Amino acid sequence: MVRIESECFSMPKAGNRQDEYEDAFNRSIQINKDTTNYRFAIADGASESSFADLWAKLLASGYCNGKFDDRPLQKSISKLSRVWQKKLQGKDLPWYAQEKLSSGAFAAIAGITFRLTDASFTAFDAVAIGDSCIFQIRNDKMIAAFPMSSADEFHNRPVLISSNAANNGPLKDFVRTWSGIAKAGDSFLLMTDALACWLLTRYEEDLSVIKKLYGLASEQDFTRFVHAERKSISRDGGFYLRNDDVTFIRVKLL
Repeated sequence: MVRIESECFSMPKAGNRQDEYEDAFNRSIQINKDTTNYRFAIADGASESSFADLWAKLLASGYCNGKFDDRPLQKSISKLSRVWQKKLQGKDLPWYAQEKLSSGAFAAIAGITFRLTDASFTAFDAVAIGDSCIFQIRNDKMIAAFPMSSADEFHNRPVLISSNAANNGPLKDFVRTWSGIAKAGDSFLLMTDALACWLLTRYEEDLSVIKKLYGLASEQDFTRFVHAERKSISRDGGFYLRNDDVTFIRVKLL
């Protein structure tokens, strides 16, 4: 039977405090009679919007608590939106912040669910809206990238989920889904946009970058790694890792 181990790492933008970090991550385990479901999610709050960190947390926890299951996504988002609004009621904010609040918060999300049984493999389902990504690794090689598969696909205006339902339009047009089978020995890497773009860029140049990610054993390792990559110059003259909040979940199937 396959079993799962996971580690989560996160870090705010350079120059920001930890309480200014606007990404989010979550994980959960649900044990049923014949199946154990492991869920993992990352969400990336847009800094330009109000209380994006709270919205990112609600989306990530909502996915891991099954609130996106077996129901229209628009309905699930509307429920989470009401929670977001309720948590902010009564806050003493200046008029310009109140005005911005009415526009809502925005965030990207990527989540994956593994369904473990007695078999030597596991089925999984993933969903993404925006530019947070999930990568499947086998024998130290990337065998799948979702929903982005090239660094060229990242841009400054990704599709995001708003906490104001009026801003979302037909969300179903932007939902990306992925289903497959994973074997013992596979790993899955969940990354918010800056780190995902970094991996796709670095991987094109050097396949061994996957081993570098496997070698991160602590928050201190992750912090040193992020600092180094934010200073490393790429072939086009920019920095390999853009200065943004970064979130990384590493899932191993054993």
